[in-house]
Amino acid sequence: MRVEKTGAKLTLSFSIMESRRWLRTLGQIIANYQLKPNEIDPKAASVWYSTRGCERAGMSAEETREWVENLQQFKSANVQLLKSWSRSAGRSKEGQSRFSLKLEDAPILLTALNDHRLLLAATHDIGQEEMDMRALSMPQNLKPAQQLALSEIHFLACVIEEVLQFLPGNPADWLGSQS
Repeated sequence: MRVEKTGAKLTLSFSIMESRRWLRTLGQIIANYQLKPNEIDPKAASVWYSTRGCERAGMSAEETREWVENLQQFKSANVQLLKSWSRSAGRSKEGQSRFSLKLEDAPILLTALNDHRLLLAATHDIGQEEMDMRALSMPQNLKPAQQLALSEIHFLACVIEEVLQFLPGNPADWLGSQS
């Protein structure tokens, strides 16, 4: 996977295997963003639509319900952009894919990718310790479905790290400004 910046655009390039995973992941994010909070896995809903903050703030049941609805609308508002990225991920004859996005839209992509990572972790009972492991040190005690989910979590973490390098205010950004 490679990310390049040209002007105000980022271009992500994926190998054959990464391309398949990337397109499948975008499809899953799109599908999940269109679901109502009560339609997704309860474990995932507890991560995406946690109401603990509402409870601590003393919000009423009605206020909490409105907050969750607004959060779901915020997520689903990005579906059209995600769909356009999915459609624009052109494949070369070698099976690789590339897609471009405006630099200003990168935070939307990063939020969607991180949402998906959290959903995978919650759905497959993967903890922060496993999420923080290097991809090469896959825990052997995990079931095959957990290992597959964890490999996708690690893949998305790599994509996120690569994209973050190009965002203004990135901690490493000061290196480029000194030349």
